[in-house]
Amino acid sequence: MAKPSVIVEGVSKKFGLSLKSALKYGLLDSYRRLIGKDSDHSLRPGEFWALNDVSFSLEPGDTLGIMGINGSGKTTLLRILNGTYSPDKGKVTLRGRIGALIAAGAGFSPMLSGRENVYISGTLLGMTPREIHKKFDEIVAFAELGDFIDMPVRNYSSGMSVRLGFAIAVIGTPEILLVDEVLAVGDMNFQKKCYERIQALKDRGTTILLVSHSPGAIWAVCNKGLVIHKSRCKGIISVEDACKEYEYINMLVRKPNLAGSGREENTLQASYEGSVGGTGDVIITKVEVLDESNRAISEIEYGESFCLRLNLDIKKPLTDVIVRMQINAEMIKSIAIIDSYESGGSFFSFPEGEHVVDIWVRRPNLRPGVYEFGPSVLQKTAGVHLYYDYCAASLIVKQPANRFFYADFRASVHLDTTYSVSTHDLITETTSVDVQNQQNSFGQK
Repeated sequence: MAKPSVIVEGVSKKFGLSLKSALKYGLLDSYRRLIGKDSDHSLRPGEFWALNDVSFSLEPGDTLGIMGINGSGKTTLLRILNGTYSPDKGKVTLRGRIGALIAAGAGFSPMLSGRENVYISGTLLGMTPREIHKKFDEIVAFAELGDFIDMPVRNYSSGMSVRLGFAIAVIGTPEILLVDEVLAVGDMNFQKKCYERIQALKDRGTTILLVSHSPGAIWAVCNKGLVIHKSRCKGIISVEDACKEYEYINMLVRKPNLAGSGREENTLQASYEGSVGGTGDVIITKVEVLDESNRAISEIEYGESFCLRLNLDIKKPLTDVIVRMQINAEMIKSIAIIDSYESGGSFFSFPEGEHVVDIWVRRPNLRPGVYEFGPSVLQKTAGVHLYYDYCAASLIVKQPANRFFYADFRASVHLDTTYSVSTHDLITETTSVDVQNQQNSFGQK
């Protein structure tokens, strides 16, 4: 059995919140090492954990997708693996030549030409001058730089720098490849070439660690996943589970804070310019999302039914009342409108006082994501809103356990579909047989 090519054991890294604290503790740690003591592994005032007790191991040929929101510690982990940072706690073991592309143009000397930087970067990656010379034309061709290879790197665009850095990192056939969010550079043909090269390295046994915010990129390349959140991780999981967990964390971040969504009467505007308004004849004092057990919820499983409960304060008796709910997705407003008259063909009548209206949404086909609900109350004879609130409640629809929605986070509705595939030749043959059978039957008549 092959030995693991990457072993990360309880790795932690801390930084100062300010330059002053970073310099102060850096000097103290240097002094401790000078007198033969270990650095202070505790978290001191003015410091934070960028990584905290991260552990995993990878075999040759594994491709690990590392995901997490901004500031979670992904790039810090790659820089520790690359040797740029040393961990404050824990141990990292790497077996094999490392190729790394942590950032656009990282390690390039801006005053030198692309050609000179190829030789310098290749040497730093462990390649001999002969190896670099042998692969030089291949590197330039892959990066699609042509005559620009002799131009100073300071004049390169960020895309040109990333292409050159990626070409150097992958052409050297490393045993371990570290890539940080660079697969989206260039046109579609260049991106396809990058994916094909990574797949070729994977097939040759290269261990690849890819950091990306794109679940599609992670899913296309990787066979394992790791989600880092607030400097910690739960360990390696399947790539689809990692994408789902990352999307769920993103939903929690994006979900608006609607604690105490009830509105006071004096916040109403008698126009459509505010977020809450109306004539004041009705006030919606509270909006809740409930499950089938009438418990207030903030998230549901995919396909689960839910209830929207509206608490109405009717200021005077009303007839011909319509209760409406607008459902908004993150990228699209009014993906659906729930209207009491459209649903039942009749109107409500309310005496003065407090009332509760429950709107049940059965078997919704909302894709995983964050949704907002904007309730309103109208009167057929009035022609204006008696009350409206553009965003009174929100709900997270989670990824289902038995399937993976990844195609486009902007989409909001899932349609129940089936696929069938047949070849053109088969269709033609079937049609000709049917025609022949018809001719035979006509001839018999």
